[in-house]
Amino acid sequence: MSQNFEMKINPLPAKTWNWLHMNGTVLKEEIITERGTVKADRPETVTETECRMENLIKPETQVKSETQIETAEDCAQKKRNLSQIKTGMGTEMDAFADAGSLEWQVFTSKSGKKESQPLRLMFSYQDKSRTMNRIGIHMLPDSELTVVMDFTSEKETEGTAAIQTKIYAEENAVLHLIQVQRLGSKMTFLDDFGADCEKNARVETIQLVLGGKDTYLGNRTALRGESSDLESDIGYLLGGESRLDMNLEAVHTGKKTNSRMDAAGVLSGKAVKIFRGTIDFQKGCAGSVGNEKEDVLLLDDTIVNQTIPLILCNEEDVEGNHGATIGKLDEELLLYLESRGISEEAVYAMMAQARIDSICHKISDEEMKKKVQEYLEGEREE
Repeated sequence: MSQNFEMKINPLPAKTWNWLHMNGTVLKEEIITERGTVKADRPETVTETECRMENLIKPETQVKSETQIETAEDCAQKKRNLSQIKTGMGTEMDAFADAGSLEWQVFTSKSGKKESQPLRLMFSYQDKSRTMNRIGIHMLPDSELTVVMDFTSEKETEGTAAIQTKIYAEENAVLHLIQVQRLGSKMTFLDDFGADCEKNARVETIQLVLGGKDTYLGNRTALRGESSDLESDIGYLLGGESRLDMNLEAVHTGKKTNSRMDAAGVLSGKAVKIFRGTIDFQKGCAGSVGNEKEDVLLLDDTIVNQTIPLILCNEEDVEGNHGATIGKLDEELLLYLESRGISEEAVYAMMAQARIDSICHKISDEEMKKKVQEYLEGEREE
């Protein structure tokens, strides 16, 4: 018998007025016990471990892994347990994932190796499925790796898919993470991300939300080490009655840390979007700089758009900047283009793709970039 689980996700670190309904989102979901289908294409320098969360916490526990690259004890001895890394969706999402007793897949880079081949994780979902995957990525010192996560299903697929990704980047490590969501129009997608960065470590994330009905996205990075760095880009296309609920956090703890979080998207129809973006300057992070920005294009008057940029400051010698640009298509430009024989629908499609293209061009993996462009072209033709 399925068991319901109520949780509050995407909590705002500092509460605002309750009547705004932006302090967090309450979800009721059945506990997920099935892991989603994922095809991993990894370079030889990247190793893989499978183990349950309890084995990460108790080093004496041993399990056999189908990949049999490392033991659960090896996984448990990593400098920072995955269980200790906080994520954007919050601790109740951790509890929800733990309740399903799902195994972690932990990928570890090779120390000192700048890997030119990406680690590809391809997730595919069937109709009526309810699945969750937990992915850990351990970046050893002086290593560099690109990780591509591709989430797909058939266009009319219905169901729930969840992914929790945790990153531990050791000194001088560089991670490029690319996530592309191209799910069916009836899918619910929960995308939870958390990273801890040591000295001079750098995490770059690109997350594209191109499909699905309801998407919940949490992204939290703790810049613990001196001169650690975060670069985060999010792009989204929302139409019909789709919903996107986001919570982004950059937590500055180390000195001279840097963060940039940019989101750009297009809303049409009766779409609903909530953006929470927080730069948290904690005591001791002197010399740190944080920037966050959102750029939204509204194509209809029936959409709901909520944005709350937030800067928390407990240190004097820091620089924080935030802003949001919310606009509509210029009427004169629309009339001009229509006079040149371009329909209103085509103009909207062109403007929407331009927003995503600006982020797509930052994708270093040519194979994934091509898939995104083909997907957008297919959507425009329909």
